[in-house]
Amino acid sequence: MKKLLFTALLLICATIANLSAGNSLEYIENTFPELTNIFREDIGKCHAHYVFCIDVSGSMDKFDDIVVPCLQRFIQALPEGDKVTVIPFGTEVKSSLLGFSGIITSNIKADLCTSMKTLYKNSNYEKEFRDHTNIFKATNAISNAFITNSEYKVNIGITITDFQNNIPTTGSSNFRLLTPSELEQMQSNFMAATQDCYVRNIALELTEGNKDNQSLPGYCLPQLKNQVYNKCENGLEVASAGNSKAMIEQWFETLRRDILVVKLRAIVSEENKAGEISMLTETNIDGKTTAEINWTPSRLYSIMKIDSTKLSAEGFYFLNDTANYGNTRDREQLLELGQIKNHKWGFSHIRDSIDLGVSLPTTFDTELTKLGITKPLTGTKHPVDRWVFTFFMPFWLTALILLLILIYIYLTFRAWRRNVSTKLKANIFVRDPYGDEVLRKKIDGITMTSIGKGGNIHVDDAEWRISIEKVKPSPFLLFKQPYFTWSCTCGYVSNGRNETCGRLDYDTNTSFNVKCKAKKSDDEPSHSVTVKLAS
Repeated sequence: MKKLLFTALLLICATIANLSAGNSLEYIENTFPELTNIFREDIGKCHAHYVFCIDVSGSMDKFDDIVVPCLQRFIQALPEGDKVTVIPFGTEVKSSLLGFSGIITSNIKADLCTSMKTLYKNSNYEKEFRDHTNIFKATNAISNAFITNSEYKVNIGITITDFQNNIPTTGSSNFRLLTPSELEQMQSNFMAATQDCYVRNIALELTEGNKDNQSLPGYCLPQLKNQVYNKCENGLEVASAGNSKAMIEQWFETLRRDILVVKLRAIVSEENKAGEISMLTETNIDGKTTAEINWTPSRLYSIMKIDSTKLSAEGFYFLNDTANYGNTRDREQLLELGQIKNHKWGFSHIRDSIDLGVSLPTTFDTELTKLGITKPLTGTKHPVDRWVFTFFMPFWLTALILLLILIYIYLTFRAWRRNVSTKLKANIFVRDPYGDEVLRKKIDGITMTSIGKGGNIHVDDAEWRISIEKVKPSPFLLFKQPYFTWSCTCGYVSNGRNETCGRLDYDTNTSFNVKCKAKKSDDEPSHSVTVKLAS
């Protein structure tokens, strides 16, 4: 009969555990569907260590019938492989009480649940064990439990007490605050115990509904929160419950439901990294910047988005080429980031770094928020040390225009020099009607002259005059060469086409030969004139 009852008890416990585990799994699947899908296998492999440090001093007897059943139900809900450690404390702590700790199996569950019945009244407690509440030793007991079970990467410490520290001191037996040296030692022990693991610290404050509790001299919960657990990522989570069975049961029920949530949060916290991001940039003279970006996606963040590029150097700013930015899964990208500019035109020397702002878009941001996880702010930077040219035109175009302007100025100067230096150099021959030469003249280094009646080159009996003068084109007409024009200014000349003027040009080595008369109606010419440009 006893064997039958024992078997039935085991079946009931197993059923409760399976239902609890099933409810927890269903809860996280409904609440965190995407994260559960990503880390489903990890959740099954993740084992947690729950450390309950429970005040069993005489004033806590009224919670016996509430805490023990709740604790038993919690133990029943734990999956195999998790560990639970229950540490009773009063004046001292009982951290190694037989039957109060174990790795969960179906048999251990039953043994632990049986042992919990003696939580508040145990034959192993010394006479004065339940006389006082020693918060200092209780807190250190949790740290020691974490240290001795360092193989667990998920540790949850739960302290259940009224936090009235009333250990007698010399000359006093009243409630007292924790001393600075106690607080320092507690924090040091706790930080050493929680390296390289995920930790939650929970304080279930059992009260009788006295609103003036916090004014008591021995009330040390604020000290724990602000001076012991304040450097831990999650701090100290405080829940208060009066002398109400419903409130305490509800708190335990929530904790039991959150077993898988705690593990999921621990796993996601571990994976909450952006992955390694590196960047090599190259900036040309116009400030246009290209970047080779390499990053390693994680299971949690498989998509990266560049949000911004910026500089911190005074006077410089960055024109982001946001058209090239977008969500990407590529591990390697070659991007046009944009252009570095300066508020002043001209050449500027920049010695700074290009900061790349990166975000990690996901479809499960809401789930991360529910878990209390903040996505990492990430990015990278790369130094830049070079001269950049800032103008409304690119450097090559600006340089080309300046070069063309310089060439134009040079050609204009050369044209002006050519206009100034070009002189008339020619041989002049004058003959009478019989072909006899009456005048031969060589001229050189002048810009104008005249031949004949009243001319610089006088011809006897001449009733005609031919003038020659230099024509200077504008120096802005870069390729126009100076030349000379001749014209008849007195009498009449003819070269067979009745022309009275013409042109002499060094480029074509031209010359002219005309017959001269006093009047157009004269039958016979009086002279003939030949002008040949000399080399």
